[in-house]
Amino acid sequence: MELFAGNVSDSDKVFLNFMKTTDNVLGDTTAPAKLRHQVLQLAITFACGINQLSPRAYLLRRNLVPAITSMINSPDTQAFTFEAVFLLAIVANFHKSDAAKLNPYLRSLKDLDDVAVMKTICWSANFALYRVIKAYQDISDDSPPTFATSVGSLFASLRPDRALSSTPIDPPRELFKNQPIQASVILLPLYEFVHLNDIFATVLVESILSPPGDIKATNSSSRLPLPHTVLTISSYILTHASSVSSRRAVAYANLCLHILLVAAENDVILSAFSQAQKSPSPVRLCRQRLPLLPILPPAHPLTCALLDCCVLWLKHNLHKRLEVHSYIICIWIVHRVIYFLCKTKSRLEYHWQELWRALLVLLDFLTNKLDGIDSRDGADRLVQETVVLIDFALCHAEAFLESPQAVHQFIYEVVRASSTLQKQKVSLQRSSMTGAARTSQNSRLLSMAFEALKSTTAIAAHYEEKIQASKGSSAAAVLRIIAKDVDRDGVHGGKDRLEDDLM
Repeated sequence: MELFAGNVSDSDKVFLNFMKTTDNVLGDTTAPAKLRHQVLQLAITFACGINQLSPRAYLLRRNLVPAITSMINSPDTQAFTFEAVFLLAIVANFHKSDAAKLNPYLRSLKDLDDVAVMKTICWSANFALYRVIKAYQDISDDSPPTFATSVGSLFASLRPDRALSSTPIDPPRELFKNQPIQASVILLPLYEFVHLNDIFATVLVESILSPPGDIKATNSSSRLPLPHTVLTISSYILTHASSVSSRRAVAYANLCLHILLVAAENDVILSAFSQAQKSPSPVRLCRQRLPLLPILPPAHPLTCALLDCCVLWLKHNLHKRLEVHSYIICIWIVHRVIYFLCKTKSRLEYHWQELWRALLVLLDFLTNKLDGIDSRDGADRLVQETVVLIDFALCHAEAFLESPQAVHQFIYEVVRASSTLQKQKVSLQRSSMTGAARTSQNSRLLSMAFEALKSTTAIAAHYEEKIQASKGSSAAAVLRIIAKDVDRDGVHGGKDRLEDDLM
């Protein structure tokens, strides 16, 4: 305050005049576009430079939303939408956690009903995120293989100078240390709008609900709709997040997971995602790290890509310094999607075995590495959330899996991991003896986890007994035994819980 105002006693006068001038210039449609842009940049510099310190509170003394929306709507300043919406997000996040009711921008974002502004924001976000995606792809071309490229690779491998050369597995992780690029900051305002504004959620999915011929009309270029782009960039960020040892990359991964969670918890968005995809092109997901996920054809709904993003996070970020909170969010996303599918009686054709294996590998990792994980209490909760998810999915498998074969495969994966599941009892017992279980919410989750583990291990034991009695020795034989029992009696222990869990 002394630096800008000369002394603290004059700070009110100086900073309030600064905000008044900023508001007047930004909202003046007759002012030169260059001047309005410079004032916008000054406001962003001030807001970011002050960070969460007290002078930033002056930004809350004057509502800049009308002036900023004026810039977004004005043809001569529409090109600055990226910076304008970023300023909105920055001021909305001033002491957001402890003074949300005191921040008028949160209410303004929630009450905003200007559809034209929202469409411009979606266009700007789509444009920026395409640049972020291209930055990843420029480092390593992960285009899905075509017949021509496959044949070309075959002939190239037969050349004498390449016959004995080693095939690269993954591109060096150091190449991605500066990713994502700065344009990815648009994810912050995108999260705020999707989280706070119901109208924005409707505008967001409007493009994917349009008839096939209208998709190009809703996007001023050949780019796919914004939901496709968000899922694509999420897959890249989530794949590389913790492998580059960058707290910034992990923070963006956490932001992506929060966006996906809001999408999963919003019935409007998830309903649109669950419909057959209208676009002729599928969502392109990151294929820069092994093991690769199977490629889904274009006709699959966006819910599959949403689940794929979760699988990529689960598979590629298992480190001693585990991002426990982000893993918990990921589990919530999957749980919410499966709950929605069950409640709407929708069967989703998807490579579910990739998800089941990723969840069971996570439990195995937590069993073996729990003592070395930094956030011990958080890791215990992650175990509980994962156990509850697996039990919920198993007991409701016949309600959302696309075929009896998918149900049989799920049970097979659970039986294979029965020893891992048994070991979770130690983690749950330890949690019950610590202070982490004393709050009512934690106590309820722990109780649910005990019941879930009891149910899951009972199901695994039931089919293990059948397998041993029939002396199944191969994977095919085991699947036949499971299929015969499930087709006759349904999933063991799951029938009685379907309606109760979905109330």
